[in-house]
Amino acid sequence: MKKTSLLFFALLGMALANGQGKKNIRVGLFTSLYLDSAFDQSGQYKLQNSFPRMAISGLEFYEGAVMAIDSINHLVPKVSMEVFDIQSKTGSISYLLQNKKIDSLDIIIAQASGSDYLELAQIAKEKNIPMVSATYPNDGGIRESPMVFIANPKINSHLQVIHNQLFKKWPDANVIWFKRTGTADDKIESQFRELNAGSVYRNKFKTAVLNPEFKMEDLVPFLDTTKTNVLVAGSLDDNFALQFARAISAYPKKGIIQVIGMPGWDGMKEIQGKNYAGIPIYFTTSFNIPSGHQWAAQVDEKTKSITGVKPSVSLIKGFELTFYFANILYTYGQIKTEGPEVKPFKVLNDFDFRPVKWAPMSATPDYYENKRIYFIRRLNGVSTVQ
Repeated sequence: MKKTSLLFFALLGMALANGQGKKNIRVGLFTSLYLDSAFDQSGQYKLQNSFPRMAISGLEFYEGAVMAIDSINHLVPKVSMEVFDIQSKTGSISYLLQNKKIDSLDIIIAQASGSDYLELAQIAKEKNIPMVSATYPNDGGIRESPMVFIANPKINSHLQVIHNQLFKKWPDANVIWFKRTGTADDKIESQFRELNAGSVYRNKFKTAVLNPEFKMEDLVPFLDTTKTNVLVAGSLDDNFALQFARAISAYPKKGIIQVIGMPGWDGMKEIQGKNYAGIPIYFTTSFNIPSGHQWAAQVDEKTKSITGVKPSVSLIKGFELTFYFANILYTYGQIKTEGPEVKPFKVLNDFDFRPVKWAPMSATPDYYENKRIYFIRRLNGVSTVQ
């Protein structure tokens, strides 16, 4: 795998240096590859046998996007792609603007966050170029930017799904919202309370603040052994999530508890252990690989035959988003977000891009956000959509 990644990384460096020909639809892929850290000015790879770990996610996303372009063009060339390493001098957004490298693009697919995301969103608005924000779960405060499509839903959208599922599945349960001290967890709980207060269907729940070294015995006083207990891990902190999962695995009366985690629990390998088998653990995600899916199985087999390992989530996301949006733009000349027209381009997940308007009476959406979020239950080693 290491040798394969090094070779692919070197080939990518040459591809970016040489550029690519233009076809009908021109895709600009913006990601972080850190090529300036890996190659010297003559184009020689300078890290010897090592590989820059910080570049892995961007490289895998790029690999998936390349596979998507190849799939679209398998009969007739329809789409070309230019890759911009936003961590390099010649791929920085300021350099690209100065040299008018973005003007010729038909669509931007961005694996970017923070200031890079904001700059690209502003470019999309000013130049009227559709921009797909692939992984950043935030709107960054952008307004009146109807060319921006946020694929990774924001936290409040996940909380809305959790709210709905709580009322639907456990209207009479003992629901406890566990959190740490601090503004980050307070903000998430506050958002949930606002959703609950503004809903016709309101959940009754208690809040418990856990100390940094908490264990299961710290959770026990909040449980009611006469009914179902729903334990919500109300924090986006990875260490808290891991500690919470380990704590509940030690509880002997597993039949009376249900656990709900935050976004990110879909990638927690900890909860796949045998000691979690009897505990129903729920989490939300906008990215789900259905069990037995034919395309996923084929990609899995092909990737393992080349690299020796399973395809990463970044690779599959790169493929899915590039294939979906490039096909729609090529077919219709614009981005369509609903209707039967977009269904033929589905790969794994159902997208549901809806206009978001911060001013309800506004005629123009501030952006579009994917509202399709899956509520997953993991029980006895099997994950199922609820």
